[in-house]
Amino acid sequence: MDEHYDAAVIGTGQAGPALANRLSQAGWKIAVIERGRFGGTCVNTGCMPTKTLVASAYAARLAARAAEYGVVIDGHIGIDMAKVKARKDAVSTTASKNIEAWLRSMPGVTVYQAHARFISALELAVGAERVSADKVFIDVGGRAIVPAIPGLDAVPYLTSTSILELDAVPEHLIVLGGSYIGLEFAQIFRRFGARVTVIEGAPRLVPSELRSQHARGCPGSRRSHPRPRA
Repeated sequence: MDEHYDAAVIGTGQAGPALANRLSQAGWKIAVIERGRFGGTCVNTGCMPTKTLVASAYAARLAARAAEYGVVIDGHIGIDMAKVKARKDAVSTTASKNIEAWLRSMPGVTVYQAHARFISALELAVGAERVSADKVFIDVGGRAIVPAIPGLDAVPYLTSTSILELDAVPEHLIVLGGSYIGLEFAQIFRRFGARVTVIEGAPRLVPSELRSQHARGCPGSRRSHPRPRA
C-alpha cells in the first residue's frame, strides 16, 4: 500500500531542508527523498568544498609571501594535497551529516534514501517503495556538463566535481572556461604551485559579468553613459 503524505520534497539542497522544516512546523506530514549525499551541490560539490580549498590556497600563498611581511620561515614551503583534500572532505561531510540529522529530527518528517521516480503527477516510486503526496516539491541539484570537444573523450579530463577528488597537485592544469568556477579553480591550483592555463572563447574573462553590468547600467557599462540629446 502507498504511504500518503501532505507533501513530498525531492532533494536536500539549499531549499529542501528549509522547506521541510517550515512544513513540519505547520504540522504537515512530509516525505523527504534523497538519493545521494544530504546538502546538495553547495555542501558536497560546490560552494563549501571549493571555499575550503580557497582557504588552503590562501594560506599557502600567504606563507610563500611571508618575507614581504617581515616573517621568516625557514625551510621549504610545500603542499600536502592529500591533507588539503582530507580537510575539505571533513568540512563537507560534517555539514552533510548535520543536515541529515536535522531532517530526521523534524516532527512529521520521514526520510527516504533512494532514487525518486514519478509514476503519476502525485505518485512516486522511491526505491522499492511507493509514496503519494498532495504536493510534490522538486529540489534536485545539478551536474557538470561535458562539452562536445573533439578528442576530449580520449584524455583523462576533470570536471568541476571530479577535480575535488585530486590528492596531488597537477604539474599543469588547463582550465576550459574563464568564468567564475573556472577562475576559482585556476586561482586555487596556481597558489598550490601548479602551472595554470585558462582558455576562454569569449573576448574577455567572465563574459556573463559584462552582460549583467550592461543590464544593470553599472558604472563602466555603456548604459551608464547615455548619449547627449541633440
